[in-house]
Amino acid sequence: MQFEYTPPQTSIEQALGGFRCINAFGPIQAGDDERFLEFLSRTQVPPRTSVYIDSPGGDVEAAMTIGRTIRDHWFSTHIGQYVLDHNADGEFIKKRLLLSGQCMSAATLVFLGGRLRYLADDAKFGVHQFSFRNPTPDHVVRSQILSAKIARYVSDMGVSSEFLELSSATLSNAIDIVPEETLLDLRVVTGGQTPVEWSIQAIDNVLYVRGERDNLYGHHKMLLGFAKPAGFFIHAVIESQGREKELTEFPLVELVIGETEHTIIDLSARCARAVEGIYTNISSDLTKQEAEQVACSDAFGIRVRGGPDAELFLGVGTMSTEGGATKLRSFFHNLN
Repeated sequence: MQFEYTPPQTSIEQALGGFRCINAFGPIQAGDDERFLEFLSRTQVPPRTSVYIDSPGGDVEAAMTIGRTIRDHWFSTHIGQYVLDHNADGEFIKKRLLLSGQCMSAATLVFLGGRLRYLADDAKFGVHQFSFRNPTPDHVVRSQILSAKIARYVSDMGVSSEFLELSSATLSNAIDIVPEETLLDLRVVTGGQTPVEWSIQAIDNVLYVRGERDNLYGHHKMLLGFAKPAGFFIHAVIESQGREKELTEFPLVELVIGETEHTIIDLSARCARAVEGIYTNISSDLTKQEAEQVACSDAFGIRVRGGPDAELFLGVGTMSTEGGATKLRSFFHNLN
């Protein structure tokens, strides 16, 4: 597999952010995972870069390692190739072309590495049984080990286990082109936002319900927690994306409750804000009434604004509590 990086081409593109991509194309061979790491080290590709894949497949284990590297670097994945249009003029922003492509066999595992995963209308995503190109006497044992590795990998990438059933249903000498609707159902394709994952966590005598989501605006978490003797609290973990100053210094911090009929609670005077690594943390105590509103809501989030008239905000857009409603309500009622 070959890797090519296209950085921003003009000062305007650099200032606006984005305008960068990796093209990963061709068959995947053993050792390409190490070459990919060397490529990233040499080019210094920043997080949140888009990776465009155009590959017929190849070595399964190298594909999974490339996929994990993509996940570790916070890259998104697409199918095709995204190239500069050298026939078009552009003084401030250079035109790009999206060339249609394919993601077949082991290349689908590279695709799963993206934190956000996109499918263009003319892209082809094809699966079949994963197998060794050159079987040996210990093929059966190695195949079982490889199957376990693939199952673990698919689970780690947040994809339904039915993806493996779909792949296994097609012989290795054939290919099944999977429609977008099926890929969405299996969580193979996410678009610009992943579903919220809800869980109950405990650390240092603190209990909390956590919603976690990745989208175009970053990786975010919203926590409704309880700690003695203070009681209930709200906590937001926000991927800063270079906006640490605004997130910690904008004067207005608001808890937003509800997807449509918003309840707004001003936390500005009682919240604490701190930067830790790539994240900005915002936390505030809540009254029992406020905690109940959060626990019984259909969505909640945190927004940080320059003032009450500012239409744009930073923070965490309201996270749907679908899938976490029982956890949130049980958490509140058992600790109230």
